[in-house]
Amino acid sequence: MLLQVVRRAAKSARLSSSAARSAIAVHTAATVEQQANPLPWMGMALAASAAASIALCDAPPLSQIDDIQTPDERPSVPLDRVLNGHLKTPVSGVQSYNAASYKANLPIEDRFVVHVEDGAVYAAVLDGHGGWQVSQYAHDHLVKNAQAELAKLPAKSTSKVATALEQAFLRTDYDIQELVRPAFEIGFIQVNRVGACSQLAYIKDGLLIVANAGDCRAVLGSVEDGSVVATPLSNDHNAKLAVEKTRLSAAHPNEANIVVCKHPESCYVKGGLQPTRALGDFAFKHASFNGPADPTLRANGRHIAEPYTPPYVFALPETISHVVTATDKFLILGTLCTSNHGIVLADMNTFCQQVATGCGTS
Repeated sequence: MLLQVVRRAAKSARLSSSAARSAIAVHTAATVEQQANPLPWMGMALAASAAASIALCDAPPLSQIDDIQTPDERPSVPLDRVLNGHLKTPVSGVQSYNAASYKANLPIEDRFVVHVEDGAVYAAVLDGHGGWQVSQYAHDHLVKNAQAELAKLPAKSTSKVATALEQAFLRTDYDIQELVRPAFEIGFIQVNRVGACSQLAYIKDGLLIVANAGDCRAVLGSVEDGSVVATPLSNDHNAKLAVEKTRLSAAHPNEANIVVCKHPESCYVKGGLQPTRALGDFAFKHASFNGPADPTLRANGRHIAEPYTPPYVFALPETISHVVTATDKFLILGTLCTSNHGIVLADMNTFCQQVATGCGTS
């Protein structure tokens, strides 16, 4: 699915994605009008993309629109749904958002969320693996947990906001762990292998913070001297990266199989998981979630053989902050498939130029 969030949005509007074949639900307190105009840049963007992304763009004030449509002319990646949303009341400069989904797998394991409330905009992409359940739980609770943590702050400095977002990830991960533990303990071992790379962007009063756990990506599109410039606002957390291999080897010096690579672009923590940060994936975090060695007792769950000294994977996100300026036009959040096919460093400027064209940015 592809989600574009264009700068300026409305208070108390929530957008959520669901399974591959279901319509995207929009819940809003404001008047909804309908529009059936496909995104002019959608063909190029989705030809190069495969999962989920979010963008923030400058745009003139528009009435609030939440529109689900199937495009008449399908791009090279067949779309299931296209969502164009324009929100009436500006909040932190955000005006509208757009989304599209398609069946990369069935049921689709990715989710996205856009929520606007109390002068803040929250946008998240959730890239599930091993199942859709963790991404669905994060879809339902990550933003709520972020709001709860932010509400505790007497003053919202950049560092305190970043810490609050980190705590929201940790709270979400802990809550999932405690929910699935009873199932694991009675033999539903497969719950130990479900996870989600997760990315949450927060913008309020000119402060943008991206919290990322996994290999989703955030790209800021700005216009400088008439040209669109792409700036990454996230780092990948993946076992193929030298920095992650070094960290894991230092933390687990006696485990020769700490990272197993099929080839340079396909490496796995303990031979089983590519991302090194994620929600869920509890076999890589807690010994109490390691499945039994006997495969007949695992019910498709994961067993990690000795030497085994978790944790290997963390839910703590990396946060990157940015003070929004007049030159900043949009933010794109993308899941792994988008990263593989479109939002890669070499292609960021081209991709952002296409989004800018669709947003009316020059």
